[in-house]
Amino acid sequence: MKISNLQVNGLSQPIGYHFDHLTFSWDLIGQPEEQLVKQQVLVSEDLEFNKIIKTAETTSSQNILSFNCAFLKPRTRYYWKVITNLKKGIVEKVSHFESGKLKEPWEANWISYKDKAIDSVIFTKSFTVTKEIKNARLYCCGFGLYEASLNDVKITNEVLLPGYHSYDLLNQYQTFDVTEQLREENKLSFLTGNGWYKGRFVFEGGYENIYGDRQKIIAELIIDYKDGTSSTIVTDNSWTVETSFVKENSIYDGEVLDYQSDTECLTLFEIQGEKELLAERSNPPILKQKVMRPEKAFFDQDEKIILDFGQIITGWVEGVVASNQPIRLRFSELMQEGRFYRDNLRTAKQELIVFLSEKERYIRPHFTFYGFRYVEVTGLSMEQAVELKAYAIYSEMEELFQFESSNKKLNQLVQNIQWSQRDNFLDIPTDCPQRDERMGWTGDVNVFANTSCYNMNTRSFYNNYLRNLALEQEKLSGSVPFFVPYPKIVPHENINPFLISAGAAVWGDVATVLPFQLFRHYKDKGLLKNNIGIMKSWVNYLYERDIKNGSKRLWDFDRQLGDWLALDTEDPNNPVGATDPNLIASIFYYRSTSYLAKCLSILKEEKAGHYQQLANEIRQAILNEYYENNRLQLNPLTQTALSLLLRTELYPSQEAKNNLQKSLVGLLEANDNFLNTGFVGTPEITHALVENERSDLAYTLLLNEECPSWLYEVNQGATTIWERWNSISPNGKINGADMNSLNHYAYGAVQDFIIEKVLGLSHLEESSRIFSMKLKPYFDRRLDWVKGGFKTANGQISISWRWQSESMIELKVQIPHNTQLIYSVSDQETRILKSGVTTLEVQKKDDSRSNL
Repeated sequence: MKISNLQVNGLSQPIGYHFDHLTFSWDLIGQPEEQLVKQQVLVSEDLEFNKIIKTAETTSSQNILSFNCAFLKPRTRYYWKVITNLKKGIVEKVSHFESGKLKEPWEANWISYKDKAIDSVIFTKSFTVTKEIKNARLYCCGFGLYEASLNDVKITNEVLLPGYHSYDLLNQYQTFDVTEQLREENKLSFLTGNGWYKGRFVFEGGYENIYGDRQKIIAELIIDYKDGTSSTIVTDNSWTVETSFVKENSIYDGEVLDYQSDTECLTLFEIQGEKELLAERSNPPILKQKVMRPEKAFFDQDEKIILDFGQIITGWVEGVVASNQPIRLRFSELMQEGRFYRDNLRTAKQELIVFLSEKERYIRPHFTFYGFRYVEVTGLSMEQAVELKAYAIYSEMEELFQFESSNKKLNQLVQNIQWSQRDNFLDIPTDCPQRDERMGWTGDVNVFANTSCYNMNTRSFYNNYLRNLALEQEKLSGSVPFFVPYPKIVPHENINPFLISAGAAVWGDVATVLPFQLFRHYKDKGLLKNNIGIMKSWVNYLYERDIKNGSKRLWDFDRQLGDWLALDTEDPNNPVGATDPNLIASIFYYRSTSYLAKCLSILKEEKAGHYQQLANEIRQAILNEYYENNRLQLNPLTQTALSLLLRTELYPSQEAKNNLQKSLVGLLEANDNFLNTGFVGTPEITHALVENERSDLAYTLLLNEECPSWLYEVNQGATTIWERWNSISPNGKINGADMNSLNHYAYGAVQDFIIEKVLGLSHLEESSRIFSMKLKPYFDRRLDWVKGGFKTANGQISISWRWQSESMIELKVQIPHNTQLIYSVSDQETRILKSGVTTLEVQKKDDSRSNL
């Protein structure tokens, strides 16, 4: 038996993080015969566990325990231990975490400069240390972005600090252990840039100085000495500030680095006050995580050197260069007719320009990132260019899921979805990483939440997103904006309505869907309790709007986005789709209220019954409004409407359900068995078909290879998920450039169908003492075999199925210890599969449309 991967709130050994709750989790890997009796968590102020301050125990094999965090003291290291009691013995493992400053007042002040605002400055402080050091911590934050160095060495391998959050509502500071980096003579410096804080940001050309007009930093370096004394270096008017070699920097446009220029001293300014928003960070580190070399290098039709890295990524390139002329690197997602293509970036320049002062230098960006596969290189020879390396940059999250099948194109689709998640999970879940947008659209998060949690351990990543959402929601009286963070742009003529409005269905419903999915995946009651207020606020907001508009229990009174980018309208310029937006909104009103009731019940809160009654009233109102004589009264009928109603079981009778099924099949057949759904319907339709005895049609949609379909994208060479079904035409030309990203994860939501229905593995809504998941694969002859794996807290679950004959499938399952799968033999019968390897022979049913 081995205990590993000890985490606090989904983070390994966090230092100086925001703890509004404490959830301890761990992996427990063992053999099937090693039976669990109970597990304990002990929290102590010392490594020897002589000062134990918290204990708790569980008999669950979920390997998770939540504590109240009221006992935390400022700047304190806590040790925690997992003790696992087995029938044959005891194993244990120790880890630690460390609190930040909490409510402790800051001695330091923010410092900035009085001179004309520029793109990058360096703040510096020199100091001497003459005593033996016990430990040292740097508490710091810099806006817009910063890189901290001690004695000319970067303090951390994190990039794009402090990340992107709602700067007007929260200033997240970071904590670093710098004990080993201090010397007798020291220089602490902060290179700062624009970032989201003051650089050009938001779509349609963007706005500057959204949160501030000058860079600023705040820092306290607290040094504890072995003799029991301590000293603190703070940001104040004793620091210096000067210009830097980073002459231009922008999230959208890139950077200009000039190593030939001299620095100039600026006038430092110490800011009094403005510290009330400072709080510990909650975002996981943003890191360079994958490195790539060019797969190809060639000259395009314009005789430009092009590097092809073979994969669209978010990140940048680095390398040693030597040139006596300016170096220019431009970044793009695609080539068109043999030429470098950038029109779909809109106003984003996406470039790196470097002026060298010496023969050879290692170059890299500092305060930007690019969405790209191709790099156009000017100022270097081909031999030099191919030595550049690309780095994929995204937030640190453990990857959990693997998939493979007999269909290579389907395998590529799963890889594309996973890459789009990596590329867009850079501190916040962005819509796209390349053009002049890159914002945290809430609707995209809603539809992709389930898939993303299967792919990666997103617990700390989404917790940070929800922390910002809660702050934005508070300012909107319970409503939810279209994106989080929500830049506050002063209203003006022709302002984009997304910047001055909020509270639409699907987008706003992320407030309930995301916390619900997080609990479903991670069974973290501490996290759920922490976010239940977000769920309540959103449902209460809808309920109050409902009352003001006649108490009909229908959401039919606001402007909606409908089934965004659906293909079922006659007007190609209408992005809302043909499905009745009021029906979609009412269904999500019902779904959000139901999720809230379920989560309150899990937390054993009294209000669960109240919200369940509200959900029942909404359900009945939908049935009364949209059905007559067991037939749906809706014109036009759409794939999205029918799929939503079937999935949410919003029908008055079995007869009505049968009519919905027939109508959905009829619409598909009339459309040559192709979908025409948008953001709302796409995650639902394949599930709806399978759950209503038409897995054959669900597989047809999944495996279609002509547009619109997922494998059409694969056939067109996609390595990520497109924003539009027809982003690239069959002739290889881009289909419009105004809103056409090749790296949007929303339609990748189909992966939860691949996981839950094709492979057959899914999470349960509630937790149990034994770590349990559901197993119900739906087989189709168009796939000869399927296999996949999912990492759990007890080890890897592996599943495979293969056709043995025209009527027989071999289903093989490998289950780790203290884990069970609830296998659906049929709609009426289930079987518990326990630890170990189980091989089953499954007989295909006579009905060719069925899963078996």
